[in-house]
Amino acid sequence: MSHRTVVLSSYQEYLAKGDDSLEERAAQTLDRDKRLLRFPHSVMLEVSYPELDFANRWCWQNFGPGDGECLQRHSEYRVCDLSEPHSHVGKWTSHWFVKTDYDFGFNEWYFAEIADYKQFLANVENINWGEHYPK
Repeated sequence: MSHRTVVLSSYQEYLAKGDDSLEERAAQTLDRDKRLLRFPHSVMLEVSYPELDFANRWCWQNFGPGDGECLQRHSEYRVCDLSEPHSHVGKWTSHWFVKTDYDFGFNEWYFAEIADYKQFLANVENINWGEHYPK
């Protein structure tokens, strides 16, 4: 068993905890609305960086590459071997919103297909810090 700190959350909880200006909040909401047009099913979690990387690896293994700029070169649980900047086309993506504490914050995952969203949501209880952090 690995360390676990993930908390199921919501965009509204992120907004309530944030100290963004009204302009920053409006920009975040506009960007999020654009992502939701393409990926209409979302799950917001409060996670640690290792949990974020662990969850992204799980998504890659179950749904293929994440859509957009590939940040795997910075991942603790790397799936993509390419180190140079590049992008992928996929049926899911995620977005880091804000750091709330040292190595913790809000991240939202977005899915094009309802079945993938449901599968991810059912797996939230298995997200943890991974094999690098045994309890």
